[in-house]
Amino acid sequence: MKTESPKRGVLLGDWGHYGEVLREIEADGGGIRMVGSATSGTEAADLLREARPDFAIVSAPPGQIAELATLAANAGCHVICEKPLAVDLDSLDSLRAAVERAGVLVCPMLPTRARPALAATVEAIRSGAIGKPLLLSARKTYKWGRREPWFNDRAAYGGTIPWIGIHALDFIDAASDGDPVAEVSAFHANLAHREMPCCEDVCVLSMRLASGALATATLDYLRPDSPVPHGDDFLGVAGERGEITAWIDRGRAEILLPGQTPRDIPLPHPAPFFTPWIEALPRRGERAAPDATTLRAFRLTREALCAREAADGGMTIAIRRKDGGALPF
Repeated sequence: MKTESPKRGVLLGDWGHYGEVLREIEADGGGIRMVGSATSGTEAADLLREARPDFAIVSAPPGQIAELATLAANAGCHVICEKPLAVDLDSLDSLRAAVERAGVLVCPMLPTRARPALAATVEAIRSGAIGKPLLLSARKTYKWGRREPWFNDRAAYGGTIPWIGIHALDFIDAASDGDPVAEVSAFHANLAHREMPCCEDVCVLSMRLASGALATATLDYLRPDSPVPHGDDFLGVAGERGEITAWIDRGRAEILLPGQTPRDIPLPHPAPFFTPWIEALPRRGERAAPDATTLRAFRLTREALCAREAADGGMTIAIRRKDGGALPF
């Protein structure tokens, strides 16, 4: 029997969450092989041409992501991409066009939906336990820690809403079964770290989803510097017949139903996020129609960028689908 050869990958960039991807690949047991790395655009173009990998991991500061991901797509590579995919809508549209032309797939570095507490929350909602979700509230909080100077440069950083807020949007997206944001208003400010005024440390989003459900998200860099973990993710979902609260980093989810007291939801075992996606990729040269992960990557990025624009302008923005093409976001 013919054994399929391992999927081959390269790393483009040297900043971000690529370590999470590499740890999953290392634990996978040999079905995926990394064959090179590059840090600059010129090096990346050479590596892509010479190695001809199946996929590329793009992990760089936000302002460099779209350029490296576009290089990978133009070279016929599927892409695991640091988030956000781009720091402005024009760059996102250019990447979208490259992905459509090449027929490649994109997976964002948003693995939290595979974490047990969020996975259990999503499964309970899909089972109908609380009825239709009507109000969703997400929180993403981080310690300030050490911020590199480019965090104070909008062109390089992109803003806290695209960088952190896209996680909160992903929590809401998972719990609402992909209900897109139809309208968003937002505020953001730097209130506690005036030495870097262009890096917002508090943000609030208010959203209407396409179904009519409402959602909010708060983001901050105010978590105290202490022995506790760097972040603490939260999602609350109120439905027609009950509510679920998930403390994602703490590994706990709780459900409250009519006539009952709150009870913990049993959690599944931790599961990989990136390697199943890699293993399911078509071989190099085989065009692929956009999968749910690719569609979600572009939609969440567009929602985050529109939310940042709403905060910049103090307004409400209606998020409309793109006209034509296989990627409508």
